[in-house]
Amino acid sequence: MLNGKVHVMRKLLENITSRKREYGLALLEISLSILLSLTITAGIMIIMGYPSELSLAAYTVIFTKGFDNASYLFSRASPLILTALAFLYPALTGMFNIGGEGQLYVGAIASLVTALYTGSSLLALIAGGLAGAALGMVLALLRVYRNVNEVVAAIMINWALFNISMFVIATYLTDPSIPHLTKQVPDSAKLPVVDLGIIRLNTSFLVALASAIGGAYLFYRTKLGFAMRVSGLNPIASLIAGFENKKLMLTSFALGGGMAGLGGSILVLGIVHRLDTMMMSLYGYGFLGIGASLLGRNNPVGVVVSSIFLSGLLIGGQWIETRLGLPHQVADLIIGIIVISLAIPFAYHYMKTFFRVRRK
Repeated sequence: MLNGKVHVMRKLLENITSRKREYGLALLEISLSILLSLTITAGIMIIMGYPSELSLAAYTVIFTKGFDNASYLFSRASPLILTALAFLYPALTGMFNIGGEGQLYVGAIASLVTALYTGSSLLALIAGGLAGAALGMVLALLRVYRNVNEVVAAIMINWALFNISMFVIATYLTDPSIPHLTKQVPDSAKLPVVDLGIIRLNTSFLVALASAIGGAYLFYRTKLGFAMRVSGLNPIASLIAGFENKKLMLTSFALGGGMAGLGGSILVLGIVHRLDTMMMSLYGYGFLGIGASLLGRNNPVGVVVSSIFLSGLLIGGQWIETRLGLPHQVADLIIGIIVISLAIPFAYHYMKTFFRVRRK
């Protein structure tokens, strides 16, 4: 009896030590990546002819102005969290959903149309999620049953949907008094803002946070989530265990597409409340979600933190242009190098593990 308790305690201590080592290594990688990215961008700015003091001022503006308004920061991060989840869920089953951009478009338009005709935020959210899930299923069906590469198919569908969405908006949804904008979401369908005293929190962030927590529970606390992860890491072992890999792939893509569609929904219902004919309010969230997912180390909870961080960088980048007079290309350069530097360590570990398992 005593030996059994000692064995359990020893295993527990080993587990805690292993986790401490893992988290410590992750923290070291992140710290070195940030330091490296700041050094590289400073060197590039000096080569471009900017004084070294300006690069320090740019970093100061990014990390102060980008994170000083929590309400706006969380609101801006909400759709990014969901497009990151759109990439993350299929990735856990060994698939790559590059179609989050198109899924965001159809989700936003479906939500806008539903809100205009019903005035219900709940129905609009459901419509957006279902529209994104349906598009995700199309990609999965092409991959599973026709062996069409999901990345190539998603890229082509994204561009097609971008132009189709512009046509639909400009032809059927524009406001006659403001031709370059759509009709506004009715007040009854807008997602409310919750006043918590110290912060005013947009409900869109709560929807995104609930989706991330639900995803974490699904993948790490349920049999379905376990089967998906096994299918992604080792399809042969998954088949031997009796899991149906094709159904798991379809499910993961439907979940991913649903998250992207929901991202478009909360963007329309809770943040912008109308779309423009050039799609500027939607463009880019799906692609940014890929970077946010890698920054969050393909973990649903980590995605929330990485999306907030990435949104802060984007907000700070806008302040660089107005406060320091730097061109937006410099701001994009700084943000891009920071994001790439932070994503490289996890991308390396993920791909190494993925290909090692596949070889075995």
